Amino acid sequence: MSERGSTPGLTLTRYRYLPRPAKALYLSTTIAAITLFILHWLAIPLFTNVLAGTTYYYLLFAILSLNLYVGLAGSRSRRIASPSWSDYLFSLTVCAILIFFLFHANEISMRLWTPAPSGFHLALALILGFLSIEAGRRAAGWGYVGVLCVSIAYPLVAGRMPGVLYGFQLSLEEIFSDFAFGANGILGLPAVMLGEMMLGFYLFGGVMLGLGGGEFFLKLATALMGRVRGGSAKIAVVGSGFLGSLSGSIIANIAATGSFTIPAMKKAGYSPEYAAATEACASSGGDTMPPVMGGLVFMAAVIMNTDYVSLMVAALIPTVLYYFGLLVQVDGYAAKAGFKGLSGSDIPEILPTVKDGWIYLVCIAFLAFGLVYMRWGVITAVYASGLMLLLSLLTKRKILTMQTLESALAYTAGLVTFGTAIMLSIGFIIVGLYKTGMAAAVTAWIVSLGGDNVFLILAIGAALNLLMGMVGLNRTSYLFLAVTMAPAVVAVTDIPLIGVHLFIIFYAGMGGLTPPAAISAFTAASIAEANPMKTAFTSLRMGVLLMFIPFFFVVQPALLMQGTFGEIVFHTALAMLGIFVLASGLEGYLVKCGRLSMMWRILLIAAGVLIAFPHAAATLAGVALISPTVVILARRRRRIVPSPVSEES
Repeated sequence: MSERGSTPGLTLTRYRYLPRPAKALYLSTTIAAITLFILHWLAIPLFTNVLAGTTYYYLLFAILSLNLYVGLAGSRSRRIASPSWSDYLFSLTVCAILIFFLFHANEISMRLWTPAPSGFHLALALILGFLSIEAGRRAAGWGYVGVLCVSIAYPLVAGRMPGVLYGFQLSLEEIFSDFAFGANGILGLPAVMLGEMMLGFYLFGGVMLGLGGGEFFLKLATALMGRVRGGSAKIAVVGSGFLGSLSGSIIANIAATGSFTIPAMKKAGYSPEYAAATEACASSGGDTMPPVMGGLVFMAAVIMNTDYVSLMVAALIPTVLYYFGLLVQVDGYAAKAGFKGLSGSDIPEILPTVKDGWIYLVCIAFLAFGLVYMRWGVITAVYASGLMLLLSLLTKRKILTMQTLESALAYTAGLVTFGTAIMLSIGFIIVGLYKTGMAAAVTAWIVSLGGDNVFLILAIGAALNLLMGMVGLNRTSYLFLAVTMAPAVVAVTDIPLIGVHLFIIFYAGMGGLTPPAAISAFTAASIAEANPMKTAFTSLRMGVLLMFIPFFFVVQPALLMQGTFGEIVFHTALAMLGIFVLASGLEGYLVKCGRLSMMWRILLIAAGVLIAFPHAAATLAGVALISPTVVILARRRRRIVPSPVSEES
């Protein structure tokens, strides 16, 4: 198998460094898990029984746990080395514990085992809990472990906490019992997300990438954007959007596309910091880019008790607006710096490129058709994966060899292993929020602070989201606000619940760009050999669109595909105009008007926000503000002499 380190399935795990027997087991467990998922979804009996509920969840976690510590390294130095004996021991221990629970699944379902029926069962729950925390550390770092520890410690003292922090106090036995056996722990939200929704999309993304879909979409982005000014940066934006729609992982997206786009941008003259920031911002949009979106969207579907396709459709326009704004910004930067497009020899032709990769486009269209029109549910992703393999075999455009199949499985296994580590450990956070009553208490507190002012409530939620995101707690911030702020907004307004959850998810995306943690920016900076903090602040400036767009769609349901066709088209067009003006102001360059001084930038930012804000009076005020501004700027425009600019310009 190829040793390319830029592939999501390989950068998320250390598959390349596993011994051959471990590789075989690693891929076999993924096949078994996907098979189990299909049997469950299609209600096909296994040994005369249809797998469902507690039995299905424990069996699925047991299978996937074999890959956890083998695939995820315990330290940075171990990422490029074979697993140690302790890695194998941890995997086998978790698997054995879950199999033991599996044999008692019916009893657990009826009695819940909360608290655990004996000291032996409690000991197993404790071991499972601590090893789940270790899996979470390997996937998300020490900051995430800190949150898990707080989630365990808080219930122990909740009854003695002041004000809004007061809650029902739990013992350590109750916490770990509920984590291992209760509906608030791994058998609740984590099991439903992984076992009912995510595996099919992981398979689709893995097969697509393993059969060359990633390379095709990068090539397509180059064909579409290579000739225009600043082509290398625009390729990064479009290519990351394409790949983000397949991988559902920001970090994997940065690793995959950044390995190609960042060196290309540096070669074209972009500074390492700007190149890394462009890739980090572009990849951040992949969390909400259909059809394969990030884990937060799957989490939202479960919390809201809605189907995934509703969220997929609702997220399309806001995500397109974000990428459109990024394109406007990188175009302005290229114009100021005098950057041109790529040379003709480096740009593939569009039609031959599409002809060469039509299989991928057909399969994505089939996935959208099955989800949106036929309403087959998430099993559609499995059907689309099978169609892709079949078309590849029949057309011979991508020869199916053992190597390509292994690559597809390795991609899938990497995504599944990473997701499993998060799903297992996040159970502690859910126990801490629900069992103590903290979620309801914080909801009431937010309502009392905001009163009847929905924008104040949203602003409070956005501020809390940014604060938690600044220390790298993106998933935690979403989960916390999804069960606190979202009910608070619904209690005082008629804003669609989907809009509120997407609002939180968009703000959670800012966390990866915001210092001091800024994990997305730092990952891109490591590829670009750039200054990490300078990259983070550049990313924050470019990604500030993520702060504006949620306030637009949360007020106007048409931007969430809710309304008549005419309403959707009209408000989308207004939003695009507003985003164009806003992004031009943020970058300091307006097409046909040239560079902008600070005064004009502020005017454009204000006008852009007013135009995009879905209220007639605000839109008219924005148009009234921008119209004379553009006329004055066009008349005063002087000849621009291209010169290098810094990221702060």
